[in-house]
Amino acid sequence: MYRRFMSNEKKNFFLHSNEVDHISKEDYDKIELLVNMVKAFARSTYQCIYIIDYFHQDFIYASDNLAYLCGLEPEQLMEAGYQMYIDHVPDADLQMLLEVNKKGFDLFNELPVGDRLDYTISYDFHLTNGRHSRLIHHHLTPILLSDDG
Repeated sequence: MYRRFMSNEKKNFFLHSNEVDHISKEDYDKIELLVNMVKAFARSTYQCIYIIDYFHQDFIYASDNLAYLCGLEPEQLMEAGYQMYIDHVPDADLQMLLEVNKKGFDLFNELPVGDRLDYTISYDFHLTNGRHSRLIHHHLTPILLSDDG
């Protein structure tokens, strides 16, 4: 049995260590270009790809493949955002994701700002679609940093 979290618990994924207080207009203007590049890459692979906006604390892009793994339409996944994790990850794996998220960002913030784009965190977790569960190998890597890193 999977415990369902309240939708406002997506805040558990956003910690002081990954909080972004300000993004310059020039940097935010780059987002459309980044999303278009990732869309092009997603069309050429079977991989599930998404972009997280830590300033607005939600997805700004998610490939259709990720939506289908959850049994959702792409529009539903974008609307759900981080709620997708809460609804489609078993409780034990969700707790592990929260722990990896915290420890990963703690480590990330210890790195020199100039080195942060060189790192990737990888881990496995299960994603459910009804009664079916799939083991997902996940990579988290930064693609753009705020002025303060």
